[in-house]
This record gives sequence, structure tokens and C-alpha cells, in this order.
Amino acid sequence: MKHQHHILLDATHLAGNGQVGRYVLVPGTRSRSAAIAEHFEDVSVVDNPRGHTAHLGVIRIGGSSVDVMAISTGMGTASTEIIVHELLEVGARRLVRVGSCGAMDPNIRAGDVVVVTGAVRDEMASRHIAPTEFPAVSHPAAVAAMVDGANNAGHGANAFLGICHTKASLYAREFHHGPMAQSNEAYCNLLAECGAVASDMEAAMLFIQASARSARKAQPLASGNITVPVQAACVLGVYGDDDSDMDLDPALCRLADKRAIETTLQGIVAWARRDGVL
Repeated sequence: MKHQHHILLDATHLAGNGQVGRYVLVPGTRSRSAAIAEHFEDVSVVDNPRGHTAHLGVIRIGGSSVDVMAISTGMGTASTEIIVHELLEVGARRLVRVGSCGAMDPNIRAGDVVVVTGAVRDEMASRHIAPTEFPAVSHPAAVAAMVDGANNAGHGANAFLGICHTKASLYAREFHHGPMAQSNEAYCNLLAECGAVASDMEAAMLFIQASARSARKAQPLASGNITVPVQAACVLGVYGDDDSDMDLDPALCRLADKRAIETTLQGIVAWARRDGVL
């Protein structure tokens, strides 16, 4: 069976959970992928010379289990497009980004978690898939599962729900370095005034790809969640406050990662129940 060029995986690696396939966790970095896999059981590893090593395993709940995988996408929407596309090609149907972000709302602080409902498409890569007018949104069932995950993990008091800003530039766009500092700062302030709560670099691409793969396959609610071909979720650990400028506290970053991972793992359990896997 043909494997995909960049991830070195084929359909056998994505199989599991009946018709749903493995729940795939897609952090940006290799280290977070490995940290996520520490929560799996029966782990097997598919090495990758590009750094996109896949960790396959299960989450056990009582006498049942959910098949899962963690694999990094790399930073930015261009890299995310490649990895997510190849995962979808070999059967991924449920994907969740477990990432980091900066806060855009003063009520959200470093160490908190954001469950993303949709993303501002302030990058170029997703425009090659869908026009800018098409929204990048998480499926409602995926959002609900991650909200359940935050509450079930005991992080409800530190978890927030909202729209994130997905950008292609970190230092210029988000932190206003360089000759366009004034206009970039004005743009980000405008997004915050419109209701954006956090800023990341990948969510919009994931949501657009999931939407495109589910196009023209709508089913009534009575058919159940399993009939939705592809769903994507996003859980972000907050590394920096709205004025951090990358002056980050390592302890708070570790706390944000911990909360984001625990929220996502519990969210996958809730998702699996919605899909009838559990």
C-alpha cells in the first residue's frame, strides 16, 4: 500500500476505531508530539527523517480503548498544509491541533487554554484551497468535545472559547517588529476589538482542509456525528499574555502545554463517545 511522501504513512497506520480511523493529534513541534505520546499506551513509532515522527497508540478508558496518533506539522500554514493533506489522503477523519498561542484578550493569561471555534485567515497558504470569504471554522461537535475535555480534565476555570488569529508572520505581524510595525499593530488591535482572543500560526489551514474534505456530503443531524466525513478541532496553550513580545515564562509555558494536552486527551474521549467509538 502506497505511503505518503512526507509523513511515510499509509492507510494501515490510520486504521482503527471502526469507520472513524485514528484520532490524530497534530502539534506543531516534535517535542510536543513526543510529550503527548507519553500519555498513550501500546505505543509504536514510525520514524521520519524530516522530523514528522508518528507515535501510534491507544487511550484506555475502562475496558475500552481509542486508537490515536500524534505527529507534528511543523510551524506555519505551508508546512501544515502538506502534513494534513497527506494524513487526509491515507484516511484521517478526526484531527486536533494541540498548539501554543499568544493571548489577544487581557482576561486570558499565560498558562491558560483556548478551545478555538474559528480562525482569521491572515496567511496566504489557505487561499490556494478556498477564497478568503470562506470561513475557517471548527466543526461544532469537535468544539463541544474539546469543551467537555477541558471541563473533564479540571481546567474549566482556565479554559476559554473563541476565535484565533492565524498569521504567517510572528515577529512582524503579531509583535510589530520592522518597518510596518504601526500598521501591523493597528491590524491586530482591530482583530481584538472584533473579538479574536488568541493568535497562532496553523489553525486556519487545518479548518479549511477539513471543510474542503467534507464538501457536498452533508447529512441530517439524525444520522449522527459519524456521518461527518472530516472534523477538525484546535486546543491552544497560552504561552504569552497580550503584551508579552516573546518574553515568556518557561514555567507558564509548561503549564499551558500540560493543560492543553490534558484537555485534548479528555476531549478525544468525549469525541469518541459522540462518534459511537465508545
